[in-house]
Amino acid sequence: MPSIGLTLYDVLGIPNGAATEDVRKAYKTKALETHPDKLEPTATDRERRAAEGKFRNVCEAFQVLSDPTKRKAYDARIQCAQMNKEAWDDERKKRDKEREEWARQAKERSEARMKARAENYENIRKIKEQKEMHGKLVEQFYQELCDRNPEWEIRKQEALRRKEMRENA
Repeated sequence: MPSIGLTLYDVLGIPNGAATEDVRKAYKTKALETHPDKLEPTATDRERRAAEGKFRNVCEAFQVLSDPTKRKAYDARIQCAQMNKEAWDDERKKRDKEREEWARQAKERSEARMKARAENYENIRKIKEQKEMHGKLVEQFYQELCDRNPEWEIRKQEALRRKEMRENA
């Protein structure tokens, strides 16, 4: 059966089906081991508090496990907790799988967006290169026309002057 963590049985170091006499013996042994008075006089406050906490846990475990009524109720709670833990573990595994799937899908969407963005930037770069190349070709073509027919420059200047007059009017 799956473990639900530290139980009162674990505190005393006994099996779940231990007899009352075994509980008493384990308590005496653990009480002697964990009693705060056993600490060195140079122990820090933190060490003293930790020892007191362990000793309280041992005393509580003995009080519950030495009384048959309290022990029966405790065992019932432990059994219920173990059943709930199994259900919780199953639910946790299911959520973990869902999270992994969501993360995988999110990564795929992100990679697709990054790829599309890279393609967009590449297309924009190509368009700019083509526009620049087209501008150079037009300028070269115009220069050749001007070299063969100087009147083209005069026509250009007149067209620009008329355009400026229309814009100012």
